[in-house]
Amino acid sequence: MDTPAPLKSKALEVNLADYHVDVDIDPKYSPLQEVMHRYFGLMEGVNTFLRELSHPFMNWRFIVSEARRYSLDYFHLFCGHPKGPEAAGLMAGILVNAVLSAKAAETQSEALDNLLLYLQKILKDSGTDVERFRPVVTEAFERIRHLPDDAFALFVRSYTPIHRVAAVGMDRMPPDGAGVESLNRLMVKCLEHTYAYWMGEGDPRVRFQRESAEFGLTEACDDLFDDVSHRQIGAWQRSLARLRDNAPMASRETTPQLLELPDFNHFVETYRSISQGLLQQGPRDGRGHHLKLIFLFQIMNVSGLASIHEETLREINRTLTWIIVNENYRNIQNLIRKTFAILKERSHDYAATALNCILNTGKGVYKTQDVDLVNFFIDALIDFGFQAPMLRGVDDQWQIRANSAHLLNIRTWLALIKLNPKQSTRLLSALIVHLSLSGVFLRDIDLFPRDITQLLNSRIGPVYNLVKQLARLLPVFFNDIGAEGRLREISTRIDELCQRRDRLVHFLRKQGHVESSNQIVPFMEAVFQFWKTREKSNLERHVPPAIYEQIDSHGPYVDGLHRVMQRLVKKGVRIPDDLLTLAAGEIRPRLGYVPGVAEVDLERFELAVELYKLLYQKYRFHLVELEAYLTQLRPEALPELTRLEKALAEPAPARRLDLLLDYLATLKGIIVSDVAHEVREDIYQKRHITIDIPSMYGSYHEMKFDCLGLTLRLEAIVNVIFESLIRDIDLSLITKATFYQIHELLRLFDKALRLDGIASAEFERQLHFLGDSLPIRGFTLTQYLDIFKGFGQAVHNIVTDHFHNLHGGNLNLILPRLPAERILPKFLPPEPVEDGERLRHRVAEVFFRDQIAVSLGLQPLDFFLGRILNTLFQQSYKLPKDKLHQLLLYDPHQAIATIEPPHRHPPGVIQLGTKGFNLVKLSSLGFRVPAGFIITTEVFRCREVIESYPPAQRNFVGQIHHHVALLEQATGRKLGDPANPLLLSVRSGSSISQPGMMDTLLNVGNNQNITAGIAAGTGNAWFAWDNYRRFLQSYGMLHGLTRDAFDAVIAEHKRRLGIPLKRLFSGEQMQGVALDYKRLIQDAGIAMIEDPHDQLTFAIRTVLASWESPKACAYRRIMGISDDWGTAVAIQAMVYGNLSPTSGTGVVFTHNPRWSGDVLKLWGDFTTANQGEDVVSGLVRTMPVSVFQQEIEKRDTDLTLESGFPAIYQELKRWAHAIIDEHGWSPQEIEFTFESPSAADLYMLQTRDMAIRESRKVRAFDFEGDPGERLLGHGIGVSGGAMSGRLVFSLEEIDAWRTREPRTHLILARADTVPDDIREIHAADGLLTERGGLTSHAAVVAHRLGKTCVVGCGDLVCQEKEKRCVFNTLVLTSGDPISIDGREGSVYRGMIRVAEA
Repeated sequence: MDTPAPLKSKALEVNLADYHVDVDIDPKYSPLQEVMHRYFGLMEGVNTFLRELSHPFMNWRFIVSEARRYSLDYFHLFCGHPKGPEAAGLMAGILVNAVLSAKAAETQSEALDNLLLYLQKILKDSGTDVERFRPVVTEAFERIRHLPDDAFALFVRSYTPIHRVAAVGMDRMPPDGAGVESLNRLMVKCLEHTYAYWMGEGDPRVRFQRESAEFGLTEACDDLFDDVSHRQIGAWQRSLARLRDNAPMASRETTPQLLELPDFNHFVETYRSISQGLLQQGPRDGRGHHLKLIFLFQIMNVSGLASIHEETLREINRTLTWIIVNENYRNIQNLIRKTFAILKERSHDYAATALNCILNTGKGVYKTQDVDLVNFFIDALIDFGFQAPMLRGVDDQWQIRANSAHLLNIRTWLALIKLNPKQSTRLLSALIVHLSLSGVFLRDIDLFPRDITQLLNSRIGPVYNLVKQLARLLPVFFNDIGAEGRLREISTRIDELCQRRDRLVHFLRKQGHVESSNQIVPFMEAVFQFWKTREKSNLERHVPPAIYEQIDSHGPYVDGLHRVMQRLVKKGVRIPDDLLTLAAGEIRPRLGYVPGVAEVDLERFELAVELYKLLYQKYRFHLVELEAYLTQLRPEALPELTRLEKALAEPAPARRLDLLLDYLATLKGIIVSDVAHEVREDIYQKRHITIDIPSMYGSYHEMKFDCLGLTLRLEAIVNVIFESLIRDIDLSLITKATFYQIHELLRLFDKALRLDGIASAEFERQLHFLGDSLPIRGFTLTQYLDIFKGFGQAVHNIVTDHFHNLHGGNLNLILPRLPAERILPKFLPPEPVEDGERLRHRVAEVFFRDQIAVSLGLQPLDFFLGRILNTLFQQSYKLPKDKLHQLLLYDPHQAIATIEPPHRHPPGVIQLGTKGFNLVKLSSLGFRVPAGFIITTEVFRCREVIESYPPAQRNFVGQIHHHVALLEQATGRKLGDPANPLLLSVRSGSSISQPGMMDTLLNVGNNQNITAGIAAGTGNAWFAWDNYRRFLQSYGMLHGLTRDAFDAVIAEHKRRLGIPLKRLFSGEQMQGVALDYKRLIQDAGIAMIEDPHDQLTFAIRTVLASWESPKACAYRRIMGISDDWGTAVAIQAMVYGNLSPTSGTGVVFTHNPRWSGDVLKLWGDFTTANQGEDVVSGLVRTMPVSVFQQEIEKRDTDLTLESGFPAIYQELKRWAHAIIDEHGWSPQEIEFTFESPSAADLYMLQTRDMAIRESRKVRAFDFEGDPGERLLGHGIGVSGGAMSGRLVFSLEEIDAWRTREPRTHLILARADTVPDDIREIHAADGLLTERGGLTSHAAVVAHRLGKTCVVGCGDLVCQEKEKRCVFNTLVLTSGDPISIDGREGSVYRGMIRVAEA
């Protein structure tokens, strides 16, 4: 034998090894070896032939071929050998066994033909040895006569008829005896079968007369049918009966009489001659060609004439060509109509023949290039019908029972389509409709990828979209034929785990190995359902009856897997859909421990899921393992796969989508090009073919085929990305900013539509409208609504033109003729519908839905536009015109910004406010800033429409919740969780600083339960209840309660407990204060908000509303600041300066606020066991930052930040150096908090440009005598110089003294200065406070207003209600003279003359 080609299929290689058998030649064949042994050159081949005969899995095709060679070419060796007759008998027996055992009818026919030739040769060439060989012939005749009916029918139609054998060997037979009798009886049976068959076929004359009536039939034509008419056949039957009943069968005299009766070949030759006779004897006006063609079609419908079908098809083609070239259009149409009518009549019995005739007819019609004629032919072809797969389960030979003409029908239509794809649009559509509704059945061994390549090599450009619609229905876009690679390994392993004893899994494996098809996917799904429910009825259509009977619903191969499935169902896993998305390592964690499930069951289930994924990926376009798929394509040099991999790895979805569309355009360019590419087809058939052994392996690659397969899979990915991008755009609220996002996505949709071959000029025009509108100021929402109505109409027209109009006509034609049992279940309603019209409407609806769903981008686009239009209609109906315009200008994407990086497009200082802007900047520079987010001035600007329009409000609240969740993730704490609570600070922040003028809420997210949780978690009850106390005080004051009311409560506790300072309270005592604060609020009729999220919402609204508070408005009016800036809101995780005595908070200047120069020197205030607002609001006595500052300001304290908290001080110095020297910022005021003495617990709360930093010439006192005699006390000088004037406590007093002594300076006294005092500070000339520091709001405001200011005078007790100030023992009341030095911080009694310093 020839050396076999090297195996490239790993699966084939392994299976050949698995099924290799060392064969010994059966001793019964020794006579053949003895006959041939003298010819050494023959023996190797003979022994190979005999080993094949002795093999348990015989290849009958090879055996028949070899038997012919040895029996005919070397018969002379048999004649001269003593064992020649025995060897000849063996050879004849081999051929008879081939007829009985071979599965292929072609192999059976070849064996019969070889046998008859062999018998003829024995009789003719045996010479004087004829007597020795005659028993061989006689036995062969007997065995042939007793063949089964189907095999005997093949014998009757053999190319070498028994008549010829009888005619040659008649004289070689004895006059009488068994040999002659066997021959005669065989001839009788052969003739009986022949006449019975032709009588059963119907009288050809009668049928021809009926089909040709319109052309007229002459008597001469009528005579042509005499020898095949039923009348004549009947006469021959009677003659044969007489011979059978009366003539001696054992006599050689009977043989000539039998030879006179016509055999099967006589009828074949007569039919062949009739077609030519019709042309020659028929009418001379061209009708003869029509008559000939009608009879040629009749021949094609007779299975007994299969031997001349090929030449008949050639005759049909020639005849059609003549008619189409020579006849007029009307006659050709009549011919086509007649042709289809004839073929349709017998198409049920001779479907393949009809399809071959149709193909030849179509080729002739397409050659005319007559559009009307081609369309007429296509209409007739569609009306003719289509061969559905009609799956009927699996037979006992393990073959799926399906309509054998289904594949041929697909191939016939494709062969016509590729002749002129553009003209075949309706035929393409009809094929899509049929395959969609009735399904498609294709096996790997059908090698359908070849057909795809042929189609793609035709001019499909104009119908690219339709070709893709068709391609999506064809489960053939894979490269490996049969079970290769991982698919083979897994299917084998899962079978081997049960030693091949699980009959269901064993059959599943073999079905995948032998003749895998797209039906293995639903088979796999039925297996999962069986394991889930133990109900095996769903398996019946997937397995042979014998296997079905052996499947048990309980037992070792089912019980464990059933428990696994039940556990997954309880966990919410949908079977089988969700199995595709389960990662390999996810199954066992999802299952957990399942009682009664062995390790082998878990492994079998994991393998089954992986097998399902691989099969699904092979036959459908769901890419479970994209990398594995691309690996198959790399060796085939597909274009720029690296570029594709980069596109898939692109993190930004919109950019990834754009890159994928570009790559799809590259693939499309290859697919629709005129360039044909080399086919790489490495297909191998295994020699031993049985149901237990794989029959075909290998791979198929061709550039266009691979490109289309990749295209369909990438399009599925693209549609998912489109859906993801749509979800990313919040369409519950549409603003001008949203339209920019929408425009960008619609641009990608337009790109996809053009790529898919369904571009729309209307859609492109609307896209131009939208793009041109974006820069136009004043473009209204109703104008946008008109644009999107246009988009909606454009998409509607796309669907109408490319789907409804294209497929609707075919659906209307096909559906009424399609029985419900041939329609796939997904198209049918759950309950039977008697109304045919309703059923057709449902089927059409599901069909169009499915087609649109898989089209590139179309369904997501339709959904996208629908949501946009719905929102635009809602907004236009529910909002007045002014609010509509405000909503349109609102940009929800700029509403909130995170403080922490990364920031893709961070808002600017106008939207973030100075505080927020600096926080974002500091965080990006790596400074330790409390995590949080900024609600921008975009919300302030549009707050009316946000609060009044529910979708806008939901959008805003949803964003807050999202950012809170991010903050929870960053901090490891959760808002509202008592066990691990997150408390928040909520602060204002405008672009132009307005210190203390707007509201701030700290410790937001607090209530009694949470406070108790903090106390338990930290072990620091004082800290927990101090936080709650602070929150309650802020909450109450925001609702109108005064600071004095809360001060009175805590003062009462101090008095009753005899504890002068709150920091000395115990935790329980601080709890009592907090709860009394709460009672104060409730007694005032103020409802407490207990829910932490609701508290946050309240805080945000309060801070936004505080922009319009009287004090803020007054400050802006005084300072000449526009009211239109608005405020941002900074929301951050709380950091706690009140955590312990070693925690604190403060404000530092990076430079000395009094001295000029660029020397970096920290200067400021801090306090311990307090929170940040305490310092800036001037509510506590502060301490200096540095020792140098303490000395300069003569502060009465031994504690400075530098001496008491050196690590904090040094870290602040490092920060100041980095901000000023490294990053180039101007001098800054930095607000900070530290939770411990460690630098790691230091946080920067905010920073801003220094407001107090001028060094200007100021006035000084001109003392007469000792200044010490007049000195009342010393504080911190903030601004201004020497000033003498009268002491005042209210705006009314200021107004009165202005009237009485307009030239006298007025000095306002306060215990501490809250922002509400802005009007008093503005009206007075100087300011003196009991508490506060250089960095307090009072100091900053006084400085900005140009007032002389001294803060933090420790010797002062200011009693505002009593309108008096107490300096140690000296009491000053309203109107008393007083002098202050805003530079040195000194306070003096009486009026002192002032001189220039």
